[in-house]
Amino acid sequence: STSTATAARSGTGATAPGSLRTGNHVPHHLLFGPDAGKAPLDNPPRLWRVSPFIYAEAAKAFKGLTLAQPFALPPGDGFKDTAGVGGLDESTTAQLMRNAETIADEQLALRKAANKKPVKELAPLLDPAPTRAQIDAAVAFQFQFVLKRKPAADELKRFAELYASAAKLGGPEGGARAVLVAVLMQPEASFRSELGLGAAAGGKRVLAPREVAFAVAYALTDRAPDAELLKAADTGKLATPADVSREVARIFADPKADKPRVLRFFREYFGYGGATEVFKDAKPFPAHNARGLVEDTDRLVRDIVAADKDVFVELFTTSKSYVHHTTTERDRKQVADALAKYEDDKKKDPAKAAAKGPPNLESKRSYLAYGLSDFPASQPVELPKDQRAGVLTQPAWLVANSENFDNHAIRRGKWVRERLLGGTVPDVPITVDAQLPDAPHKTLRERMEVTKQAYCWGCHKRMNPLGLAFEQFDHFGRFRTQEQVTVEATDAKGKKTTAPKLVPLDTSGLVDGTGDPAVDGPAPNAVEMVRRLAKTDRARQVFVRHAFRFWMGRDENPGDARTLMAADQAYLKSGG
Repeated sequence: STSTATAARSGTGATAPGSLRTGNHVPHHLLFGPDAGKAPLDNPPRLWRVSPFIYAEAAKAFKGLTLAQPFALPPGDGFKDTAGVGGLDESTTAQLMRNAETIADEQLALRKAANKKPVKELAPLLDPAPTRAQIDAAVAFQFQFVLKRKPAADELKRFAELYASAAKLGGPEGGARAVLVAVLMQPEASFRSELGLGAAAGGKRVLAPREVAFAVAYALTDRAPDAELLKAADTGKLATPADVSREVARIFADPKADKPRVLRFFREYFGYGGATEVFKDAKPFPAHNARGLVEDTDRLVRDIVAADKDVFVELFTTSKSYVHHTTTERDRKQVADALAKYEDDKKKDPAKAAAKGPPNLESKRSYLAYGLSDFPASQPVELPKDQRAGVLTQPAWLVANSENFDNHAIRRGKWVRERLLGGTVPDVPITVDAQLPDAPHKTLRERMEVTKQAYCWGCHKRMNPLGLAFEQFDHFGRFRTQEQVTVEATDAKGKKTTAPKLVPLDTSGLVDGTGDPAVDGPAPNAVEMVRRLAKTDRARQVFVRHAFRFWMGRDENPGDARTLMAADQAYLKSGG
């Protein structure tokens, strides 16, 4: 249901567009504390623009056509497909129109392709004088095909008038084209309604059955409601929470129904997909493969969700991992073949083989990112428990939260503060040049001492102690026990130069803000810190808050406390 306060709020959500990129604007105790649940329900009515994923899925119905993507999601971290993304600007509308014209031409076979005929239900529109019944039938077909519903009587009348006026100027082809394009350009083809078009009661309006059907379909998939869901909506069987639960369970349990938004939630919550966007110099570590690392974490998340037991804890504590599971067998064969060829070449021509040297196979040794000494015999692999604990110690997450040539302890600490502890970190003031000193002879921890200045520490104390615990991993996500710095040296000729030097690591961190005295306090490293946090009510509840944001497409407000607490209790009672 939605608030009937004002329709003017539709499309904006409870807060400004993009706000749930950072979230946590509501103090945690107002949602899970002893006084939570007393605020009135305040679900804002809104129009939710379809995502690029939904549009791409819908475009598959027009086989053989290449349609440019008109929609885009905001750049950066956080949840992107939200009700606050906004409306349609001029360039988006222009591209939608071009695509609609291309689709209409294809449906009517106006491009004169060989052996191409108009869609049977639409062919009468090209007759010199189609009857009103034929026009209505064609319009009804297009409505069902594009909008998944029947047109109302007034809509049939309006489209018949449009056909007549357009046909006067452009003949039957012009009339037919105008009608089909107009259906494709209907607002509901680009927006999903959550305005509350159902019955009103107690200052609220219930979502209409069709609104519920689309909300359920798009919760898990990128496709419009299937026939069974639409039938439930049309026959009054999508009117209660039990009805909605039944349909969600049905879709979720259907192995044939692709549910990309489930994995998308975890990707956007953790942000590990960003590993592919961080440039890395291949010279220090030729085996780095960002795309493979992301696929590994995808596979691990899928396994944990499929097992469906203590999911939250497993996500942050498991020592299991996949190791480039999509390429390991191929790489293993390529390495074996290259080594076999080298041995064969040595037998045939030892001198030539010696001059050429053994093959450089470093780039194929994907397992090195995980600290393994060889290809894993089976997957997933059990990694040392003192080195890995869940997604936050997966190389994909560590790389995504790193810089091109170094770690990014501040970014890592900010993630923990916001997405596990439910805190907030203000944006960097525009007057601050947020750069660490270029001092290669110092460790990252030493270079970050500048952030302890009074003007900076107010914010950095929320991030640094959490992020520095992850220094036990380098910027490629490899576990390490030492950090490399550059020191002055003298070469054999007495000339001053520089040389690398390994120095001991300081991986100590500090946890605060959990509300649990047994958890707050010093942490020797990231693995222990993450495992401690994963067992707290605070971190689990903050995770529930993020799940709410993703699937509701808006920030939570105090009126959502009962929903959030019920979700948390349902999770606990079900064994996670």
